[in-house]
Amino acid sequence: MFIWEKGSLNDEQEAAILESDSVLLIACPGSGKTRTLTYKIAYELSRLSSNKEFVIAITYTNNAADEIKERVELLGVDITQLWIGTIHSFCMEWILKPYHLYSERLKNGFKVINSYDTQELLTSLCAKYTNPKVSFYDFQYYATIKGSYKFTSKNSNQKKHIKAILQEYFRILKINNQLDFEQILFYAYEILKSKPVVANILSKLFPFILIDEYQDTKEIQYHIISKILSVSKGKSKTLIVGDPNQSIYDSLGGYPMPKDELEKLLGFELTQLTLDKNYRSSSAIISYFDYYKTFDTPIVAFGNGKDYPSKITFNSVVSVDDLIEELGM
Repeated sequence: MFIWEKGSLNDEQEAAILESDSVLLIACPGSGKTRTLTYKIAYELSRLSSNKEFVIAITYTNNAADEIKERVELLGVDITQLWIGTIHSFCMEWILKPYHLYSERLKNGFKVINSYDTQELLTSLCAKYTNPKVSFYDFQYYATIKGSYKFTSKNSNQKKHIKAILQEYFRILKINNQLDFEQILFYAYEILKSKPVVANILSKLFPFILIDEYQDTKEIQYHIISKILSVSKGKSKTLIVGDPNQSIYDSLGGYPMPKDELEKLLGFELTQLTLDKNYRSSSAIISYFDYYKTFDTPIVAFGNGKDYPSKITFNSVVSVDDLIEELGM
């Protein structure tokens, strides 16, 4: 069993790590979230009962995955049974590669188109649309659980052109047996939905799944993970962590799903815990941050000298960039 030295973590962090039920963890900026996740992963790895089980950690970026993995290694824990990476990597590794034969679209093989080739293809398809003009940079789209793609554009007059271009783009990908990043998510979801046996197999392999930065998770991503967790009827546990006030990718479909909706999707209850001690910022800057909060999540200055401003006073004029830097967001 992984055991840490007394004083390595505060009471809130230890509570999140030792909680035996599934957890929704609201972690404010500067609260030691990454440290908590690192220790939680190490703790769950030490509790695995079979060498055929894996701890899964879904991160928003590859850099975050690399950092957390390195920290777990530094704790002296065997990471042989740890898989950590982005949701796209997870879908490729654990769903599409082993189970693509269950998909009519993928059964004859597929390859993933890279971002450069996507840009080249979309740019060439945009060339014939001049009134209004459409370029690659006008394309922001994401997959939905209904099989359609939602997109945004600066000019509403472009939407008709963008829709036509995307239809041609996906037609070409199909001919070439290619997938783009958004299609990775859709076909992974489609396989789990149409073949519950796959979700059942994965749930037995993954007794614990961690989801970081949940506030920027897309609807289809919630559904992919919930398909795996729900089939276990609560036997597989999860730690879903993030801060609703740090959501920045709503234009690409990312949002913090409310606790009651998460529980309905998962089919079991979540214990809500918080990391509300900010070790980086003064009480003044945290008070100022209240004006920018969309969700009423707790955050308090903690540590020596935090009753005094570290860079600014409460009555100062503060830029958003200064606020973000001070909070460590």
